[in-house]
Amino acid sequence: MTSSGRPPGQDGQGSGAPDPELHHVEHRLRHALHHEAQRVRPSERLDHILAAGRQATRAEDQRPGHRRWVTPLAAAAAVAAIAGVVWGSTQTGQDDRDPAAAPLATSASPSAKGGPGATASSGPSSAPGGTASSAGTSAPAARRVALPAYFVGPVSGDRPVFRLFREFLPANLPTAATDAQKAKAALALAMDAQRFSNTDGYLQPWSGTTVGGVTVTPRLITVRLSGPGSPGITDKDVARVAVQSLVWTAQAAVGKGTIPVTFTVADGETMLFGLFPATQKYNRPPSTESYNDLAPIWVTSPGRDATLPQGKPVVVKGEATVFEATVSWQLLKGTSAVGKGVATASTGAPGRGTFSFGLGSLAPGDYTIRVFEVSAADGKTVNAEKRVSFSVR
Repeated sequence: MTSSGRPPGQDGQGSGAPDPELHHVEHRLRHALHHEAQRVRPSERLDHILAAGRQATRAEDQRPGHRRWVTPLAAAAAVAAIAGVVWGSTQTGQDDRDPAAAPLATSASPSAKGGPGATASSGPSSAPGGTASSAGTSAPAARRVALPAYFVGPVSGDRPVFRLFREFLPANLPTAATDAQKAKAALALAMDAQRFSNTDGYLQPWSGTTVGGVTVTPRLITVRLSGPGSPGITDKDVARVAVQSLVWTAQAAVGKGTIPVTFTVADGETMLFGLFPATQKYNRPPSTESYNDLAPIWVTSPGRDATLPQGKPVVVKGEATVFEATVSWQLLKGTSAVGKGVATASTGAPGRGTFSFGLGSLAPGDYTIRVFEVSAADGKTVNAEKRVSFSVR
């Protein structure tokens, strides 16, 4: 101990006294780190962060009298920044948000500043899949993404009940697309069910209706429609599910939880399908009551018309709300069943569980997986069913 009662190096006496240069560098480093921390915005910039760290390290190495202890501090700052990137890219808020966030392809256009979902509040969106540019100004970079869209379809051929099925469909969006742009593009896809009408029996309740714009705030998603919906939809439950298809789609595309959704209609109509108030705030039901909206069986993998590699085991995954958590399945090649079995979901009705089962390695060809629930009452009636076609090449 020194005469001041403090350990050597803390009273300015002896060999442990701090180097004035170190004190100056420390002060500058703390100030720089604080300044840079205020500028951090989570984004997909891991490579840039690491490159910047390496460049800073090389610059310090070339300085006369360089102090090696600076390097660990710079590395620590890089780790802190990287942690921000990971948090920002994983806090999506919804299970059906992740596939929408992954670009399928990116154009070679110059990149615009910012990133998808960079603002909590978005103004009216532009046309889906398109961007405008003024004379002498390059159009913003575009990317091909998979967006979630919910469609109204029959739960089986034996039951005249319609619920929601989710599809992930490709769309073009600006690289820096706002929440409103993503929602508008997804809604445009969800309102065009014609491509699935013959194969899946999806209804077209929004035929002839377009999305004029979307506004997103932390508390409300407002969708502007050109009309109140198809006049051919007269069944109240079908109309309700049709409205919910837009609610689920908008919320999934925005990916920030269950923000209520409301509507305005361009022609001044106040009722959707003549049955539901447009300006009412709509939302998803609680997870324990999702069966009111969602079809009892979804097949989430393989995807529709997916091409799978030969020699690799095929695994079927999905979600189900079924009696005693049991689903049956058939593997079809053409009209012939080449495999069958049963699988158990993680929970039974009224809960919504997940299931998974393997088909092994399949020979090259075109297949359809059929997952269904048979009525416990008669063992014949199909209560719910979903088919997905895929190929092995």
